[in-house]
Amino acid sequence: MGALTAQSDFSAARKGEFIMSLQSLNQSRRALQAHDEPSVQVVPICSNSLLRLGLENILSDTHFVVSHRAYDGASEVPGIQDETSVLFIIDGSSHLNDAVDQVRHLRTHSPTAKIVVLADRFQADTVAAAWEAGANGFCLSNIKRDILIRSLELVMLGEAVLPFSVVLSAMEELAHHAVPKAAEATWNLENSELKGRKLSGREAEILIYLKEGAPNKVIARKLKLSEATVKVHVKAILKKVGAGNRTQAALWAAHNLSTTADACGGEVT
Repeated sequence: MGALTAQSDFSAARKGEFIMSLQSLNQSRRALQAHDEPSVQVVPICSNSLLRLGLENILSDTHFVVSHRAYDGASEVPGIQDETSVLFIIDGSSHLNDAVDQVRHLRTHSPTAKIVVLADRFQADTVAAAWEAGANGFCLSNIKRDILIRSLELVMLGEAVLPFSVVLSAMEELAHHAVPKAAEATWNLENSELKGRKLSGREAEILIYLKEGAPNKVIARKLKLSEATVKVHVKAILKKVGAGNRTQAALWAAHNLSTTADACGGEVT
């Protein structure tokens, strides 16, 4: 079960953590109990026979029944009559990009079946592509047995399951793009308003981030400064532009300053 025990790139504290609330877990249990846990046919899409055997062992004594055959590709899967009771598990460890094509094929030919991608690591952009293609869930191959089972139960109930590491990566990516890089959007330090306010180059730089609504913590990380230093600069900026708070400073910047893609260094005096 090498694929099921592969190490992920993330710390042990985050391994196996999933975005699923206790409420969702309780709802899944009640729903499964109410339906007497009908059997679900698990169809592995993989070229690794050990993965199928591993799934069969892990899912034994559950209502998930693993197919005796693992299919090398989605195109080999025969027609299925009751798709609502079928769960496709795609091995994405070897070629995650290929998994996106597999998902797309399965969704086209089995629109009501559930699809889970299993891999030892995920990248946010690939997960987004697989999700758009029709995947219902993503599970790390090294998670504990009970977490995997609960995750598959949630998928069968219509819940979306994502590893915490994927969500964290997506949040960091959003934060990265939410605030422009200083080299890509710097204030034109020749602006007469800046000159009149006697803003330094660093203060003008921080004013960019204030305009975008970035908190001090984000500004400090982007500019490699301490939060205390950023606070000092923000206080100076508020005084120089005559603003009572950072929101007013941002509004002042939006109405009075122009931007340029050309970085201009030096201090405005």
